[in-house]
Amino acid sequence: MKPFGPTAAYAREELEIEPGLEAAPARNRVRFLAIGVFAVLLLLAGRAIQLAFSGDPLAAPRAGTSATVSRADIVDRNGVLLATTVRAYALTATPSRVWNARETARALMRIFPDLDRAATERRLGDTSRQLIYLRRSLTPEERERVLALGLGGIGFEAEDRRVYPNGALAAQALGFTDVDLNPLAGVERGLDEQIRAAGAAGRPVRLTIDVRIQHALEVELAAAAQSAGADSGAAILLDGRTGQTLALASWPNFDPNEAGQASEAARRDRVAGDVHELGSTMKPFTVAMALQEQLTTSGELFDLAPFEIDGSRIEDHEPITGYATLRDILARSSNIGAARLALRLGGQRQRTYLERLGLTSPATLEVGRNQAPLAPRAGGRRDIAGLGFGYGLAATPVALAGAYTVFTNQGARVAPTLVMREQPQAHTPVFQPQVARQLILYMRATVTDGTGRAADVPGLEVAGKTGTAEKLGADAAYDEGRNFSSFAGVFPASNPRYVIVVALDDTGAGEAGGVVAAPAVARILRRVAPMLGLSVTPRAPTR
Repeated sequence: MKPFGPTAAYAREELEIEPGLEAAPARNRVRFLAIGVFAVLLLLAGRAIQLAFSGDPLAAPRAGTSATVSRADIVDRNGVLLATTVRAYALTATPSRVWNARETARALMRIFPDLDRAATERRLGDTSRQLIYLRRSLTPEERERVLALGLGGIGFEAEDRRVYPNGALAAQALGFTDVDLNPLAGVERGLDEQIRAAGAAGRPVRLTIDVRIQHALEVELAAAAQSAGADSGAAILLDGRTGQTLALASWPNFDPNEAGQASEAARRDRVAGDVHELGSTMKPFTVAMALQEQLTTSGELFDLAPFEIDGSRIEDHEPITGYATLRDILARSSNIGAARLALRLGGQRQRTYLERLGLTSPATLEVGRNQAPLAPRAGGRRDIAGLGFGYGLAATPVALAGAYTVFTNQGARVAPTLVMREQPQAHTPVFQPQVARQLILYMRATVTDGTGRAADVPGLEVAGKTGTAEKLGADAAYDEGRNFSSFAGVFPASNPRYVIVVALDDTGAGEAGGVVAAPAVARILRRVAPMLGLSVTPRAPTR
């Protein structure tokens, strides 16, 4: 009921109340009005005190969003911070309270010039919307600059933002989250539950990566890929005895702090996400299988003449005249020798070894997505022979690195991992120790006297195998002008512990693994050897 107005006057006229009788009720109404006003002022004062202690009301997190989710810091093996969560702000607007949409949009663009002015102006003028979000992940400094503009209807919501202090370093391995801290890639996704649990417990998640080695690997991989004209590249360095991944790099790379601005090609994880036919890096396994099954001996001599099989001709890129040993087959990368050994082995036994080596199933690296290999069963003698020298099976670089751990563990394989563990990982026996040792001697010869000479680093005793696999063209035929060039190996050969794989995709004609990947391995190892406690023999000064 209104305290004043026509209704009261009409009532007085109709009832003919004497003036003297109206004074007391009028005073009561004034008292009631004063009490009401005082109560409102008291409520406003209480709200002001509440705001003074609780902060900006627009900074309250949205219910059910990531601000309530705790994500742990991610650190490297030495405690260096790789990922953390910081307080940020979302820039919001209430269109019904915006004074002038055009002027407000212009004012905001002075701070955020990349805003779409037309779209922002249209959204600010849409009074059918109660609240809109103009920008996410504002820093405290950006928030203060917006506040200083004094724009009506503009506010903020507090939110958490995932930050990667080292920028592009280990970007594909770490991955990234969306603005609501939902993991999208890398260990952020692969270890999501562990990261949340560690965050709730107030402790970091510790990875096996060493940022010093990671930096060296990325720099040299980028240089090698650019020099070779490759479309992309991948590299990984393991402690082959434990499976701990010390560094893994993909090229091109990106900054996970600005993941939305990066291309899909830059965000792609080339180590665990790309599969390729592995070429001659498979030959050590073929030789090891034959030795394990006692189908050959180290003293056997081979006539490496080209031969036909199921309508296909198998020959060597550089013909080997005269008789050759197993050492020669690896050191000089003979397709003919590897194919003959594979045919002795047969499809079933060959498949069993490939499964034990982990090459027929996805790797288990904790990056959220491990691409499954293309590993069909051999359909005939031609397929068996092709598998012997690296065709007919496509796997990821991390799977290849995992397979090469058999040469650091006396013939047993250990899966690559990114997580520091208290308990050692399980080892899968594949070859007898003496077979593994024999292959190390052959691979060492490949580096000292064969196709991998460019990977040799005096003092490190690198043992390994080059690989050059032609890529399929648009007509489903192999293209000699497009190669997947790689090197896979272990070191030091006298007491093998570490595994390294470097791979460059879509290199040109003549850019074989021994020409482009092996030199990159040598440059990487010269840089990281001191970090691993290994010594490199200085080169003799040139005259």
